[in-house]
Amino acid sequence: MIKKNHHIMNKKIKILRIVQTLDKAYGGISNYILDSSKALTKCGFKVDVLTYDKPESFFSDKKNIKVINKGPAYGKFTFSFNLLFWLIRNKKKYDLFIIEGIWHFSTLIARLILKNKYYVYLHGSLDPYFSTEPFKCFKKKIYWLLVEKQNLLNSNSILLTNSIEKNQLNNTYVNTNNIKKKIVGGIGIAKPRFIKKRVLNKFYKKFPLLKKKRFLLFLGRFHPKKGCDTLIKAMRIISNKNIKINILMAGPNSKYKNDIKKMSEIYGLNHSIFWSDTLGGDLKWGAIVASQGMVLPTNGENFGIALAESLSCSRPVLTTYKTNIYKEIQDSSAGLISRNKVNDFARILLKFNNFNNKEILKYSKNSLKCFNDNFNIKYNINTLAKFLKSEI
Repeated sequence: MIKKNHHIMNKKIKILRIVQTLDKAYGGISNYILDSSKALTKCGFKVDVLTYDKPESFFSDKKNIKVINKGPAYGKFTFSFNLLFWLIRNKKKYDLFIIEGIWHFSTLIARLILKNKYYVYLHGSLDPYFSTEPFKCFKKKIYWLLVEKQNLLNSNSILLTNSIEKNQLNNTYVNTNNIKKKIVGGIGIAKPRFIKKRVLNKFYKKFPLLKKKRFLLFLGRFHPKKGCDTLIKAMRIISNKNIKINILMAGPNSKYKNDIKKMSEIYGLNHSIFWSDTLGGDLKWGAIVASQGMVLPTNGENFGIALAESLSCSRPVLTTYKTNIYKEIQDSSAGLISRNKVNDFARILLKFNNFNNKEILKYSKNSLKCFNDNFNIKYNINTLAKFLKSEI
């Protein structure tokens, strides 16, 4: 625990969050970082965000949140002299530090120069799913034994979102014994603000073919962990039954994206699957509002920011038991949950497709309630805020 001192008691607690990037193309974590940081300022903190993004990068429009870009970073380890030297010069300005994620330069820096003042959010980095990638898993195990475990042992604590994530650490591919662990919740997003007509107009201008169609939405990174191949195979089953379900698949380009696009072509699904690059801002919200709901057939998901975004717009979600927030969704009847298997996911797609207007309306209302009860950062930041204040 950080020792109390008189100057902290008379001013706002200053937090520095260190994250690889705020570029939304790399996943929804950037939305969480910015929304939760703004929520923390309303709880009496002063929050700055330090990134490895290039100095000219601009990924945030949040007021009261200072973003400091000290990239570029080099390699997957995100090595950066600029960030290291800046942190050495400025570390005394902050009362505590939160490292967002592991397997990169930040946790090593923290162990070396931020002793007794840093916490680490895992953000799903130790999800048991990664044991299914043998070569990557082997490399991580070596790095864990040599470096990363010591980085976490020296932290004040690793921060976890819920009991499911904590329990998963007992089944993951590395040994986390003796590392201090604290469930602090605090994961969510702010309720979005937009003009519905405006975002829909922008969306349909870009996607005129979807204007008169019912469709589901996939929004996120294209990575095997997201289970998009399961979705394509499930769509093939549905298509073979002469049932048409439209899906918009939106996210940045990757080898995996190209692979599943080819798969969808081979299966003859071009008439029902529409493809897009990353959608942000009004286009993203327009896509969510225009859709019937969101799909995420994931093989492992610590939270799923896109799911919370869908719920915040009263749009139900179709996902798997591998999503750590499936209980909240299931208990609220805010979506449909299945195993991460092709036939099972095809089943919930068909079930949702057969919903009548009354059932759709019920799930839509439940979705917004689920969001406000569980994932609205305005309400669920309090546990994290209280924990951080107790550590000073």
